[in-house]
Amino acid sequence: MKLFTNCNRLDSLGGMETSVFQTTRELVRRGHRFDLIYEGSGDLLAEFTSLCSSLHRVSHSDYNFPEGHARAFVERARLLPAVALAAKCRPDVYLMNKARAAAWALQAAKLSPAPVVCVWHSHHTLAPRHTAWLSAKVSRFMAISAFVRDVWVSAGIDPAKVDLVYPGIDPDEYPQGGPRQRSAARALLGIPDDVFVVVFVGRIDSEKGVEVLLDAWRRLGLNSDQGQLLLVGAPLAHNDAHAYLDQLSASAPPGTVRFLGARRDIVTPLHAADVAVIPSIWDEPFGRVVIEAMATGRPVVASRVGAIPEILTGPLEGFMFERGDPAGLAARLSELVGWQDREPGLGDKFALRVRESFSLATMVDGMENSLARALGDGQR
Repeated sequence: MKLFTNCNRLDSLGGMETSVFQTTRELVRRGHRFDLIYEGSGDLLAEFTSLCSSLHRVSHSDYNFPEGHARAFVERARLLPAVALAAKCRPDVYLMNKARAAAWALQAAKLSPAPVVCVWHSHHTLAPRHTAWLSAKVSRFMAISAFVRDVWVSAGIDPAKVDLVYPGIDPDEYPQGGPRQRSAARALLGIPDDVFVVVFVGRIDSEKGVEVLLDAWRRLGLNSDQGQLLLVGAPLAHNDAHAYLDQLSASAPPGTVRFLGARRDIVTPLHAADVAVIPSIWDEPFGRVVIEAMATGRPVVASRVGAIPEILTGPLEGFMFERGDPAGLAARLSELVGWQDREPGLGDKFALRVRESFSLATMVDGMENSLARALGDGQR
């Protein structure tokens, strides 16, 4: 199958971008071919170049559904290069990773007919009339969680066109780490073996609950010989990122919080940690870092938001806390100090949940089934 797809940035530091790369790579392994359009380059450019039949960089690849005929005309004109490139590639399916990209893919499909399939990585919906238009024109939609699916269906998308395809990861890329890997990772990061280490991986922004986490960490009352909090990521929603980081650092207990910055290798800090925390206060469309941390055998404490309750189910449900509740988070963390001695099989339970329900192979199976439905619908 020949697919035309899109990715805003070819960068491993974004969850959606990493997911697009890994699923593209797996689909190519299964014999599919890709042409790809993108706006911004990044550290995945070489990998995408080796995977795809062709790559095309454009200035604009999102249609923002503006109000007014004049503004809509200008918006459509900016997307003409993307439309022309997509149609020229003559794909079997246009596989779009944003609802706003599906709009111009539908224009390309008029020139080179093929089904348009849209993957929802976000729960940000459109105005009712735009949603109704997409529902009528797009062949199929893939939702990365039941939470995202339900939001879009409530907004007006035909539920018969929606497939639930959970994200998945390759366990070889997020290997489970035991005591030996923990010690090795700590040696690399300069962390003693006998301290309690908590790690956060993600954007260092308010909606990710960073302030909630720091408040909870203060409540634990650990000194630098007892605990360390690792923050892996960088601010994206602040005009002055350095000032924001300085503000966070000033509010942290002295010597117990380390800002490691954004990094492609997140396995090392995950292996160094005893516990991973996802304290988001916004509704996570899925929570990819949740399954990445779980795969490494780390207990995950996460806020009960968005799709996270779809991941932490059954006996793992007790590791969630309520949105924006630092006291609840502190209580969960306190309970996990020394968990390896009290319940040495706990990490295995988290890793098993990922292997059983969130593997990359299962995800790509779901994508292939959805693509086949789209092609079948177009042939009827």
